[in-house]
Amino acid sequence: MTYKKYIYLLIISMICIGHFSLSATDFTSSGNRKSRNSGAIQDTLSWSLSMVKKVLNGSGEWFITNPSFQKSVKGVVNYAENDPIDTVIVNMGQFLKSDSIPLIFNRKAENIPDKRVVPGYLFSEELDRLVESRRKSVTDSLRRSLIIVPESYLSEGLLKTPVIPDRNPMQMISDMEKTLPAGFNNKFNRGWAMVKLPDNATVGEIDTMKMKLFVSVRQFYNDSVLFSRRDSLIQSYRENVINQNAGDAASQRKGFLLDKNRGLLNAFNEAEVSKVNDSLRIALRFLTDRAAGDSSLVTITNLSGLQAKIWTANQPMNPIRFFLKNEQNDSVSVMLSSNGKRGIRMVIDDGVKFMRFTQSQKKEITFKTKKPDSKLQQVNLKQIDPLPWKLLGMGTVGFTQTSLSNWAKGGESSYSMLLIEKYIANYSKKKLKWESMAEFRLGIFKSQTRGLEKNDDKFEFQSRVGYEASKNWYYSGETNFRTQIAKGYKYPDKDNPISKFMAPGYLTTSLGMDYKPNKNFSLFLSPFTSKITFVNDTALINPTHYGLDPGKRRLWEPGAIVKLNWHHTIIEDVIYDTRAEIFNNYRFPFQKFNVDWEQTLVLQVTQRISTRINTQLVYDYNVKFPIKDANGVEVAQQAKWQFRELFTVGFNYKF
Repeated sequence: MTYKKYIYLLIISMICIGHFSLSATDFTSSGNRKSRNSGAIQDTLSWSLSMVKKVLNGSGEWFITNPSFQKSVKGVVNYAENDPIDTVIVNMGQFLKSDSIPLIFNRKAENIPDKRVVPGYLFSEELDRLVESRRKSVTDSLRRSLIIVPESYLSEGLLKTPVIPDRNPMQMISDMEKTLPAGFNNKFNRGWAMVKLPDNATVGEIDTMKMKLFVSVRQFYNDSVLFSRRDSLIQSYRENVINQNAGDAASQRKGFLLDKNRGLLNAFNEAEVSKVNDSLRIALRFLTDRAAGDSSLVTITNLSGLQAKIWTANQPMNPIRFFLKNEQNDSVSVMLSSNGKRGIRMVIDDGVKFMRFTQSQKKEITFKTKKPDSKLQQVNLKQIDPLPWKLLGMGTVGFTQTSLSNWAKGGESSYSMLLIEKYIANYSKKKLKWESMAEFRLGIFKSQTRGLEKNDDKFEFQSRVGYEASKNWYYSGETNFRTQIAKGYKYPDKDNPISKFMAPGYLTTSLGMDYKPNKNFSLFLSPFTSKITFVNDTALINPTHYGLDPGKRRLWEPGAIVKLNWHHTIIEDVIYDTRAEIFNNYRFPFQKFNVDWEQTLVLQVTQRISTRINTQLVYDYNVKFPIKDANGVEVAQQAKWQFRELFTVGFNYKF
């Protein structure tokens, strides 16, 4: 804190005290005065700030008669409370350049004042309408559908039905008016009234007829009550099921719409917050630059009392000439110019000659050296091992387009795309090495007549663990899995697929030795290899095309495998990769074997653009191709050499 702050605050404090006819006093909330203990005031700046702010921020008892003077008072208080303007400019400049704080101001999505500006936002009326529409739709659908009522529910409900018990009819007839329902009594009385008794009927015959009528009416009455109760239970169960399912559907719909509203609010709020912060950064940058361009007037006085005034600022200012003096009244002409707001550059004019130099004082200083203590122990530096993991990802997206219009030589417009993704995770520590790789490749081609077709499709995962046996040799175990993602067809036939995911799929497990003289070369020899071929969908894909018996989904083959991997940089930006694999089936030694040889040449044009040439030669004795006679009739099937070549120019990236 500079002395100027103290001076300004003392002047303002004295003006305030004099203006209000007050001595050195403290103000209480009621406006009363009390004596100030001079020994208690340790910090003049703190006291001055407290004094002025109590008057300015009071309850309105005191006021300043001149508004412009009030602005000056607040300005000097802000100057005393805050950092110097140069510090503020530096901090603000660093803050605006920093990427660690992307947002200066933020806002919660629920604090958006007018949600009508959010596109697609549903208010409560529309939300309730959609929820009720969902409830009604489910209710109508369930009312038209068959709802099965559990027998246990009906049985339990029917047990509670008030039926006429199966007891002695004559005893129940005697107490019928008091104990039995009115509906039953009415039916019985109407039935008895319709009975025609013989004139000579005895009392026993009359009682027998009454009992028969009672039993008949009781059976009819109980059946009608049970049927009515059953219908009521079924209707009640249906309504409960409909209401519960409709309520659940409405709740789910409401939850979905509320989540959608929150998503819309969050997306809209993020966009608005980003816009506001961009505008604030522009405004703050403008204000900071304006404050940085402020100037200060500096007065320079020489020994003769002559003065010169120069403006200093963080921008070019006009220079001035000034004469420096010494005790002998010698003069030296210098040019003074601004060197930023806090500096002055001083340059002596050309042609000045210094005629007198005298040595006024000389002092020699001798430094004594001291040898280190012989008892100090030597510190052994510990070597820091590098991280064992190496993770790498790379990809290429290549495009080819042909556009023809009224082309006399023929042809058609087309385009193709090739996507390659490869991920590597390697672990190496002491004698242990673990190398894993995953590769995904998909190529598509589209023309006007043939439509969309697939020309490349591969998904492969391989993991190999090795333990050093001797120099460059490792005991190794490997697992490899290969298949394709999308369906494959024998174009132009697009109705009958010949391959799909896991049809076929290959899983190979091997144990052997791995020869690695360097990181770019590997020769893997495995006499113990298990190869499994999968065709999971035998209804859609013919398993016999891949060496399986009809109806079988798996084929296991024991054998030996040899794998070669070589990565070589021919010249700068020209890279050659080759990968070869040979598998021999122990069941048919030197008769049935697989060959897969892939070569890739990459020419790096720029950091992001490359040209890639890829060839693949495959022979699989399990994959059969039809042999046709001169008339086009299939007469046999046999394995053939397969060849594929791709040339692409695309964008590549690594991470």
